[in-house]
Amino acid sequence: AAPDKPAGVVAITFTDLRRRGKIGKMVLVDAVGERMPAVRDTMAAKIGAAYKDMDLSMTTLPADDVKFDPQSFREAIKLMTKGDVVTIFTPDDTHFEITMACIEAGLHVLAAKPVVKKLEEHLKLAEAAKKAGVLCVVEYHKRFDPIYTDAKDRVRHLGPFSFFNSTMTQPKAQLDTFRGWAGKSSDISYYLNSHHMDIHAWSVGRTSRPERVVAMAARGAAEARLQPTDGRVIEDTITLMVHWRNDDGSVGTALYTASWIAPKADCHTQQYFHYMGQKGELRCDQAHRGYTMSTDEAGFAQLNPLYMKYTPGPSGHFSGQQGYGYRSIEEFVAAAEEVNSGAATAADISARGVLATIDTTARVTAMLEAGRVSLDNGGAAVRILYPAGSGANDCGAEPTGIELEK
Repeated sequence: AAPDKPAGVVAITFTDLRRRGKIGKMVLVDAVGERMPAVRDTMAAKIGAAYKDMDLSMTTLPADDVKFDPQSFREAIKLMTKGDVVTIFTPDDTHFEITMACIEAGLHVLAAKPVVKKLEEHLKLAEAAKKAGVLCVVEYHKRFDPIYTDAKDRVRHLGPFSFFNSTMTQPKAQLDTFRGWAGKSSDISYYLNSHHMDIHAWSVGRTSRPERVVAMAARGAAEARLQPTDGRVIEDTITLMVHWRNDDGSVGTALYTASWIAPKADCHTQQYFHYMGQKGELRCDQAHRGYTMSTDEAGFAQLNPLYMKYTPGPSGHFSGQQGYGYRSIEEFVAAAEEVNSGAATAADISARGVLATIDTTARVTAMLEAGRVSLDNGGAAVRILYPAGSGANDCGAEPTGIELEK
């Protein structure tokens, strides 16, 4: 578990969902079998011993003596049945292959953000999910934060979009957690900027669209800490500057900043945004909820049980079912059950606009990829392309590609 997640999120949520009768058997798969004994021991200590009635029985793959098998997920798929649910929390550059294999097997998928790094792959997954009639959802859990949800509902009353500014920073220790893939499989913009990009795009809906991206980055601290020997570049902080066009012809601008070289502070992630419409504005500081604690052992800290509540309830059971980290996964499982039972189609779930379905989230992938291309080309501007024939102010369509500005 990461420093801000004492008992993790995915494993504890699914274990509790099984306790509540929402799911059945569980399969846990990694590329490195030699890690599995430590994984099981950690789950036993942080989940099994910490909460009452948490059944941790599951199949783990590959075998404990396997050093590395990047295709082990295919063995896990063989153990599953059409309509089962899959969550994918692996390095970003592995998402496409695993997600596509699951979709083709008729499985419902919840993938960590970013679902993929390239718009082309995103559109392929959207088409495959549509053909298979299954859910493919990006795990943007901030959609279930009650403050962010309320902000989204207020945005539509603030007039056309004008300005958005978001910041997310995490301490340098996070670099140690992601040492294996930082600057190789992904970057800090993909990892953190994606959160607020989704909140922004989700909030404005089809009244505005991103069209032009320029990226800038700071370097030095991350590379000094990790000292990579393979020549990879690891940016400290990445800012994407994005030009948006509204359906009334007016324009807006956005700044998305992400960093992983912050010092240790009162909370693991400093995060906030400012939204300005032409008729009003919103400001949200997600890091400071007015709830703090100090102890002799750990010192001062900001608490956020709205995300994950790890303190057991009076009965000794896990009692964090209302946390938005938990709800993001439970809502996906419930939606998959609706599709499986015939109560709704994947298209119906998408139309509700609650879950971040693959067919409605290409704008975020387009901005993220455009940012990476901009950085790799010295900060050059990158255009986001839309379907031929769509009008200059047509904000309803999803992007079809990106290109360097000439």
